[in-house]
Amino acid sequence: MVTRRGTPARRRVATRPAGPPPPPSGGRRRTTSGGGRRRPRRFSAAWLVVAGVAGVAVLAGGLWATRTLADADDAPPTALRATKVSTTSAELDWKVADDADHYVVRVGADRSLTKNTVKVESRTTKVVVEDLKASVPGKEQFFRVDAVRDGTVTSSRTGRFSLAPARMAKVSVDKRSAGGVRLDWKAVANARQYDVQVARDKKFTKNLTTVRTLGPGSGFVQQGLSADSRYWFRIRPVGGDSVGAFGAPVAVTTRPREVAFNIATWNVCSEKCSGYAGRARVMADYLNENQADVFVLQESGGKRVGATTNAIFSGGKRQFVRATGGAKARYVFYRPELFRQLSGGNFDIGDGRNTTWAELALRETGRRFIVVDVHLENGHGNDGKRRREANRMVARMEAINTADLPIIYAGDFNSGRHRPSDSPGAIMRQVGQTDAVDLADEPVNRDINTGHTFATTVLRSGAHVDHIFVSKEFEVLGWKQLARLAGGRYASPVVSDHNALRATVALDARKVDVGEPTPTTLVSGLTSDGLQ
Repeated sequence: MVTRRGTPARRRVATRPAGPPPPPSGGRRRTTSGGGRRRPRRFSAAWLVVAGVAGVAVLAGGLWATRTLADADDAPPTALRATKVSTTSAELDWKVADDADHYVVRVGADRSLTKNTVKVESRTTKVVVEDLKASVPGKEQFFRVDAVRDGTVTSSRTGRFSLAPARMAKVSVDKRSAGGVRLDWKAVANARQYDVQVARDKKFTKNLTTVRTLGPGSGFVQQGLSADSRYWFRIRPVGGDSVGAFGAPVAVTTRPREVAFNIATWNVCSEKCSGYAGRARVMADYLNENQADVFVLQESGGKRVGATTNAIFSGGKRQFVRATGGAKARYVFYRPELFRQLSGGNFDIGDGRNTTWAELALRETGRRFIVVDVHLENGHGNDGKRRREANRMVARMEAINTADLPIIYAGDFNSGRHRPSDSPGAIMRQVGQTDAVDLADEPVNRDINTGHTFATTVLRSGAHVDHIFVSKEFEVLGWKQLARLAGGRYASPVVSDHNALRATVALDARKVDVGEPTPTTLVSGLTSDGLQ
């Protein structure tokens, strides 16, 4: 047997007097037969068992004592822990039964800790490991502590921790639909997941929901939102047990399922009629008062008074701008608050006539559509010319409208159902157009003729030479002839020999594919301040 540190134990030797052994107490000495020889002592089986058990117990006790003394020196470090974790460093500590000469700590993203490791030595059971490598996406870090005593190395089990995620990146709104949104951001170092909070207020107290993405992707798609509604989102990076802070919140307003706006048309008789500048100011104010959002003008002047038209009809309370591409007395005006122009132009349709068009997009929904400013040949006997002009106009617009966008033809057609022949109306209906007055539930001033003289007498035979034709994508919510009346007569001054028309139309939102919803799991117990 050896004691601690290998020192030999001192053996104790029992002695007794020489000669024959004394007889057992209370017994007799036994002798052997023949020649006086002693016979061998015989022990009972029970006595042998007792002696054997006692010997084993003594041996086991010695071994236990030896193992306990050895374990005190050779026990590996335990209770490995990582604290004060940053994006590139961590404070590691551990426990030991007996201090070692020193400790060697190895850290790396490789579980076997055989490559790309950081090695740090320490004489205490705590060490700060720096210069660890951040990664995208985040990786789990592994570490092992070797205790060195008298040249002997005893290794701990492998511990693990996660580096803290970096600061949350700026979140941007990539796509919006009527029922969903896609958010994007730059991937955050050390993040393996992200927590996403959505609420109906900036303080994140109303209808708060928190989810955690199942993967490291730097994007988030939310479906099932209400149309034309405002939501607030904020996101924080998650790297295993290390959770970062929420970034700046971002507000998102889902698109409406449809947008309604007012479109108007007016033949303003600029050059053919006297006193245009004064009349134009009255007409421009009247369109603003009647809340037009986009309007088309005919006979609004070319080189001589085109600049006057542009100056008077631009701006105003509704801040109209003239669309590019208009020319030869046909102009389109729109409110840039509601629309943005994508393209436009004009083309000849014969007989000295010209057609202007503009492609606009609704800012709220992104839905694109085309407005065509129409002015066909006048005169009761000129239906043939009007038919030829209308056919050329429609054919040209079909070539322009390759995306098959919703389209509105508005203006002075110089034709209507009250005429014996109405070729322009027939052609419009052949290409899927419908007069807005026929789609409105309660048209206002439908019985009034759209064309008249400069007299104050109101003609009420329902003869319409001005029209607003719409394609099937539009829903007509209202139609009104904007007749300036006073006491049953036209108000003075009579500003044109035509009345303006206004149709209220609605256009469904453009379908936007924001993508499939991001796989997530619900995070419960998270409060508005981001704490559990």
